[in-house]
Amino acid sequence: MAPEPGSVAPVECPRHRNVRTYLRCGRCGAAICPKCLVHTPVGARCPTCARPAGGLPSLGLLVYGRSIGAGVGVGAMCGAFLAVIQFGALAFLPMLLMGFLVGEAVSAAGRRRPARELAVIAFLSAVVGPVAGRALVFWLLTPIADPAIRASFALSAAFQALGAFGVLLAIVAGVIASSRVSG
Repeated sequence: MAPEPGSVAPVECPRHRNVRTYLRCGRCGAAICPKCLVHTPVGARCPTCARPAGGLPSLGLLVYGRSIGAGVGVGAMCGAFLAVIQFGALAFLPMLLMGFLVGEAVSAAGRRRPARELAVIAFLSAVVGPVAGRALVFWLLTPIADPAIRASFALSAAFQALGAFGVLLAIVAGVIASSRVSG
């Protein structure tokens, strides 16, 4: 039986040869099947037409360096503050605030652009920063003359002072920091 005039016959999808489809890209008119269809705000598109033009521009090494410096710097300052001032049972509150501050610092240094790389930088800064800040305080307060032994002692004392609960709080702070960047 012949198709009626004005009706469209199914065609083979150019990406999936074994699939016959009636669907067409809303932009270029190419045949698309449900496997390769991309939903966009303006309708169904083929993968080629759905791809953003030029993609997102790279933020550049300077922005990444600035973001790392800002994140680790704020995290280290908060870690040093927490090494000097003890909050007892409420120690989790300043750690959560530190996650927020690190995320804001990385976001500001990254020009407030949501980027996966900046979220990773924020997470790592919030986890590493408190340890670095505490290690710096212990390094400054330790009267050991040999620099290698002094640094080793300061780092181990920082981890010991942070404790298992502190490490868990640092991870939660990292999640908070990365959520501030990813938009």
